[in-house]
Amino acid sequence: MKEIPVLLYHYVGNYPAEMMEDGLSPETFAFQMNFLSENGYSAVALDRAVDHLTGKIKLPPRSLAITIDGGYQDALTNALPVLKKHQFPATLFIAPEFIGRAQLINGQPIQCLNWNGVEEIISCGYETGLLAYEGRAIRAQNDEESIRRSILKSLELLKRSSNVQVRYCAFKEGVPQESLWNFLQELGFQAVFTQCPTNQAPTPAGIGRIQIDDDDHNIFLTKISDTYLFFKDKPS
Repeated sequence: MKEIPVLLYHYVGNYPAEMMEDGLSPETFAFQMNFLSENGYSAVALDRAVDHLTGKIKLPPRSLAITIDGGYQDALTNALPVLKKHQFPATLFIAPEFIGRAQLINGQPIQCLNWNGVEEIISCGYETGLLAYEGRAIRAQNDEESIRRSILKSLELLKRSSNVQVRYCAFKEGVPQESLWNFLQELGFQAVFTQCPTNQAPTPAGIGRIQIDDDDHNIFLTKISDTYLFFKDKPS
């Protein structure tokens, strides 16, 4: 199977330093998107990335996909205007349990979208997916049944609060075992996204995304390179 880079962003804002381990400043995000636009990169929707992975289509070189996790308000205020400027599609993975609330990052609050914000994102043509298990990782010690219950609860919240139809599921880390993947397919999910390394070849049951969380442009160039893509899921 052949894949393209699927970039993973979290929050895009000017937050206190202790919050920025996984975050990116709006200025850096805008710089990166401008670089991609001016240097022949094509951002594609996730369905095209999955179709390329499974051999249904063949995308040209320098194709990539963009995802943003967390459902934070800054996705709407800071990230989407930049994406719209460059006509880049993106998928925002949201945890329904936190919509309309604030979450804590290293003890500091960060505001999540409300449901009106989610609807605005959809109305602008951007896709939303499910950030499963309340944004937690799949761990060996986790009970699969608790993950299933959490996903069903999330889907019920989505059904009650929004008209959004989710096709893709994301976990903070970890790849579902076959039984959980079968369960997700029964619910209508077409692919699962997680953070690399997955330590296995990419399939729709687990596609490792490349986290972008550093202002250093050379690191960004490394992470979008074919070499990084080749090695990203290999065991260390």
